[in-house]
Amino acid sequence: MDFLSILFSTFFYVGYVPYAPGTGGTFAAFILYLAFFHNLKPLSYIIFCVILFISGVYFSSRAEKLLGAGDPPQVVIDEVLGYFVAMFGLSFTIERAVLGFLAFRIFDILKPFPIRYMDKNIKGGVGIMLDDIAAAIYTAFFIRFLMIVIAGL
Repeated sequence: MDFLSILFSTFFYVGYVPYAPGTGGTFAAFILYLAFFHNLKPLSYIIFCVILFISGVYFSSRAEKLLGAGDPPQVVIDEVLGYFVAMFGLSFTIERAVLGFLAFRIFDILKPFPIRYMDKNIKGGVGIMLDDIAAAIYTAFFIRFLMIVIAGL
């Protein structure tokens, strides 16, 4: 299980990129979204995200112990799920996918309230996963706001 915990929580070792592993994890999710996930039916997408969340909580909790740090930078499964959550329900365009990538990274890095609070006060795998889901929610609202204001959609 130790091997699986590291493999999954680092999203197949993407979390070991030397610079900006969170951006690396988000980029991996972006590529998967472009290639496949944007075509999923809503129910399948939700089921996938729920399974990813539950697995992420479990494996990232184990990875914290194995790596000897709270919310280690190598653990990027939270960024992967965060990007997928941010993009849920949007009609697909390359522009929206790129905007989602950029906005999610900004919200994940800046951590506006309550994201920073969650990041600092909720520990373990749940905390690792929840702050990125909060950043994803900010991202989803931001993209939809822009769609309404700019495109009138």
